[in-house]
Amino acid sequence: MPQRILGLDIGAWSIKGVIAEDRFRSFEVTSVSEVVIASGEPETLLERRNAAIESLLAQETEKVDAIVCTLPGERSLTRFIPLPFTDQRKIDQIMEGELADMIPFDIEDGVYDHEFLRKTEDGASVSVGCVVKRDFIGDYIEGLNEAGVDPKHLGVDCLQLFNLYSHYIQGDASKADMPPHAPSEVETPEGLTPTRLVVDIGHHRTLVCAATDDGVAWTRTIRAGGLDVTRAIAKAAGCDWNDAEYVKHDQGFVASSRHPAPDEESQAMSAAVERGLSVLVRELRRSIQAIRAEKMLHITRMDLVGGGSRIRNLSHYLAEQLRLPTAHSVAVEQAIEQETINSVARRPAFAGALASVLKVVGEEKTSKIDLRIGDFAFAGQLQHLRTRLPAILVAAAVICFMMILNGWMNYQGLVSREEAIDKQFCEITKKTIGREICEPKRALSVMKSPTSELGNLALPARSALNIAAELSDRIPKKLEVHVKEMTIAPKRAKLRGETSSLDAVDQLVAGYSKDPCYSNIRKGKLRRMASGSRFEFVLTIQLECS
Repeated sequence: MPQRILGLDIGAWSIKGVIAEDRFRSFEVTSVSEVVIASGEPETLLERRNAAIESLLAQETEKVDAIVCTLPGERSLTRFIPLPFTDQRKIDQIMEGELADMIPFDIEDGVYDHEFLRKTEDGASVSVGCVVKRDFIGDYIEGLNEAGVDPKHLGVDCLQLFNLYSHYIQGDASKADMPPHAPSEVETPEGLTPTRLVVDIGHHRTLVCAATDDGVAWTRTIRAGGLDVTRAIAKAAGCDWNDAEYVKHDQGFVASSRHPAPDEESQAMSAAVERGLSVLVRELRRSIQAIRAEKMLHITRMDLVGGGSRIRNLSHYLAEQLRLPTAHSVAVEQAIEQETINSVARRPAFAGALASVLKVVGEEKTSKIDLRIGDFAFAGQLQHLRTRLPAILVAAAVICFMMILNGWMNYQGLVSREEAIDKQFCEITKKTIGREICEPKRALSVMKSPTSELGNLALPARSALNIAAELSDRIPKKLEVHVKEMTIAPKRAKLRGETSSLDAVDQLVAGYSKDPCYSNIRKGKLRRMASGSRFEFVLTIQLECS
């Protein structure tokens, strides 16, 4: 039975959810949903966020089997750690000490996880470690629990963007917007690793993940996003925040050399949006420089996702500003295209939720960092067991009853079969012994020591029939002897017959003499028969073994 996994993206402007069914060797996105977080007092931000989460969960008519969330990247410390060996056991043992030297607080005050990334040509390795303050994780999970969410996995949002790369972006060959005077195809210089930059532009933040085939190569969280553009529009137009947000979604536009503003109104909009994007562009440029200088990576393309990426002409503008091929991630949008009931512009907003759900249902390589470990390990299965305990007990009682009933029925069948066998046994003894005996031991004893009808007198071991058969068997095969009469008494046997010669009678006597059970063999008077060719004889034998 397929499992339904819900991936949650807890943003600053809205809560996004993507549900995927985990099937045998495949998965399918079945639904997406979004609830905007209410603004204003008197509720706190946490209360308004939890209300939005509860509203989103209420929209799902079918039960989900597990929920996956992420922690905000700016609250975590991510470190890439080179080690001179590749043995996973050694890496596990040394990782705590390596991370402890790289963080500004005691490692025991944090929760950490790590993941092996790749082997290097010199036999060393590179792993990524992530540490988050213990107090923050406790408060974060407690806040989610208040909204009815107990996440089975808790990754880091900027690291989870790698899941989008491995499943969709890596093979996305859609045309990118190129910077001016750049060749249509850019080759990776020798010695550098080709890298794609996944950029998720959100409301308050922008997540940056440099991804390669080996895994995550670099991450950063930039404190700039769509909110800065909204504020710039509100300031330029002299309107309130809500109106500016609507204008951004409906008319947001930024000009480039290839796509200049067609009129004065568009030019004013472009100027406002450009001011709102200034911090983001500056920090993206710094990030690209750091990736090239520190990691020796060659960025082949930048792929845009997130709700803030749908400002018209943004990819052309960023390609010119950053001098980097830039494109909207069409493959990610197509993954949820059939399920979105929102406008096309909102499809990129579900990228974070999709990245989370891919951690469980994904078929390709995913980010393994999971901070639901140790004291914060997922205990939802036990809680589900407690809620289902009454039903489990009822099912167990039914199973026990069925087992007892089955055993009783089998016993009754055996009893009936045993009675039929006993009855048949009694009938057999009546036919063989002469009377009905139903006790096996007694019947066997009677058969071994039979008694006569006159009482308990034991029958002789050698009967007349036995002796007659032995006498007949002792006659040599080569002799032509015909026994006409055989009289057997308890101690004596008498044979009358005819043979073809007198020597035959002597040979017959010699044959009987070899058996100790026959003694004192006497020949009677021999007489030639009327035919003249045969002789009649009489033998008297004393029986010793009867």
